[in-house]
Amino acid sequence: MGKDKNKKVIGVVCAGIHEEGVQNTVLGLVSSINEHGCKAVVISTFTYYNSGYNAGEVSIFRLLRANVFDGYVLMPETIKSDEVWADILADTKATGKPFICIDRDVPDCPSIIYDYGGAFEQIVRHMIEVHKPKRINFIGGMENNSFSEERLNVFKKVMAENGREFEEERFGYGQFWEYPTYDVMNKFMASGLEMPDCIICCNDAEAIAVIKYLRDRNIQVPEDIILSGFDGIEEEKYIVPRLTTAACDFDTMCRKAVTEIINGINGREMTRLSSVRYNIRISQSCGCKPLSDTEKTNKLMQLYNRINHMAFQEKTMFDYSGHMAELKDYEQLAQLMPQYTWDNAWVSINPSFLYDKTADNTSFGCFDDQMLMFAHMNSGLKERDITFPTTGLLPNIENVLEEVDSLLFVPMGFQGETVGYTAVEMGIKDFNFLYTHRFVSNTNRILETLKTRVRLQNAYAKVADMHMRDPMTGIYNRRGFYIRMADLTEDGSSSFWLFSADLDGLKTINDSYGHSAGDTAIIAAAEAVSRAAGENAVCARFGGDEFIVVIPTPESGFAEQDYISAVRREVDAFNKAGRALFRLGISIGGSALKITDRENIDKAMKKADKRMYECKKKHHLSARKASADAL
Repeated sequence: MGKDKNKKVIGVVCAGIHEEGVQNTVLGLVSSINEHGCKAVVISTFTYYNSGYNAGEVSIFRLLRANVFDGYVLMPETIKSDEVWADILADTKATGKPFICIDRDVPDCPSIIYDYGGAFEQIVRHMIEVHKPKRINFIGGMENNSFSEERLNVFKKVMAENGREFEEERFGYGQFWEYPTYDVMNKFMASGLEMPDCIICCNDAEAIAVIKYLRDRNIQVPEDIILSGFDGIEEEKYIVPRLTTAACDFDTMCRKAVTEIINGINGREMTRLSSVRYNIRISQSCGCKPLSDTEKTNKLMQLYNRINHMAFQEKTMFDYSGHMAELKDYEQLAQLMPQYTWDNAWVSINPSFLYDKTADNTSFGCFDDQMLMFAHMNSGLKERDITFPTTGLLPNIENVLEEVDSLLFVPMGFQGETVGYTAVEMGIKDFNFLYTHRFVSNTNRILETLKTRVRLQNAYAKVADMHMRDPMTGIYNRRGFYIRMADLTEDGSSSFWLFSADLDGLKTINDSYGHSAGDTAIIAAAEAVSRAAGENAVCARFGGDEFIVVIPTPESGFAEQDYISAVRREVDAFNKAGRALFRLGISIGGSALKITDRENIDKAMKKADKRMYECKKKHHLSARKASADAL
């Protein structure tokens, strides 16, 4: 069955899927998409930024050009590279499919934004108007950042409305993260000003850093200083005290975005710009809710369980990487991978990466037009080594989407090189983004190491093969013949026909037409005996004009004359083509062979030689008779 045409496919495009805030939004969107009876395909990187090192990662966004999508939800605020975002927006517009942007007002595009300013104002008013602190310090975000400057202006406005002056000495930019916040706190401590009794932060990461900083100096929150954050990040759940903060109303944002995109898919007008509120959460860091020893213990247990789970994942991935040294080829890797991922997952790789060939990538940039589905895993290895058009994302994508409701596509890349991508079925409640990241990262490293190993193996094999080959004809030489026969017998083959062939009249050809004509005759003879023998035969040049051919045969059913006739047809075809001044002739004789050792092979060769010379004698007699008749 193909995909139900009523089941629309909505792409969710974002970056930094490793970050829990991004994950929460993605899971909310996927849940809402599925509730509307649609399928969700998430395309994301594990990084925010674009650089030479992770250029292979950002190539994943090329997949939104695939022909499976009916519409898109874009998350531009997660993408920190203006260049990457510009490409994503251009590619999305080029598809002609409806799309909506969330968490940023993108000019001339349907967009939904959060009312950050209104929510932050409520937090600031609570801290100032309810708690009435005497000395208020403010930690901003990034200078010239729109979100940061909006929150700074809100703070100044509320301070002014409450008759309070903004003190420049009690302000600093914490850059939205930990270490710059420590620098701001050091500045406050060194200022000589009286310690604040209230600190308002631009986001939760800064507020958590302040708690750690103050605790190291035996200053307690909220007993000594009350504190607030903003954003409601996942890490805040494990902090004691819990922060007074504001969190995204993910559910409302996601439902609104999906409703809008479905309107667009159905040809209805989409709203140009709308907003969603933040939820205010008054908690312990401002003193409004009490702390309890039981809660502290529960927080420690939650954190311990999380760390223990992460340690188990780390050990599992260490075991996975530990197999790197023993892998010899790609087949072994495909067999190993299902032991280390329990998800329904597909690993697709550029054939040009695996096999060092020129990429055919006119449509998808960093991806070949035809991808190789390296392995499909679901409690074991289900399928592998299937080629499919990149425009379809996966082999038989319609059937896949008939079975699953949501897929996550993440990039596979190594030091700037695009390897391919991994697709994983997303379970809404228990899907483990971090483990997926670790599995993909380790697979990237293993693949790169294995690729180097395969390259070296091929190079060694090529050099070894050169020493086993006759440089003029390309077939085996005497040494290569015996090595190849040993390989065949180790494979279990033992029943053969051995043929001895000899080029007729090489000296006459050399004397009459030159040694280059003689070389041409030798090459033509080698081609004739090897083409007639087939792919499984062992063909060797034993001397100037002597050849040995060994053909593996079943116990019965091989006719000696069939091969001899095939050689004669090749000879006739060469002569009829008229590309040489001479006429090609080959004498040939055969012997059935049961290989037990090299001595047995040599005996069969002598027997075949005898029959070949009998054939050559007949050729000479025929040639003399033809010459006499001509006279």
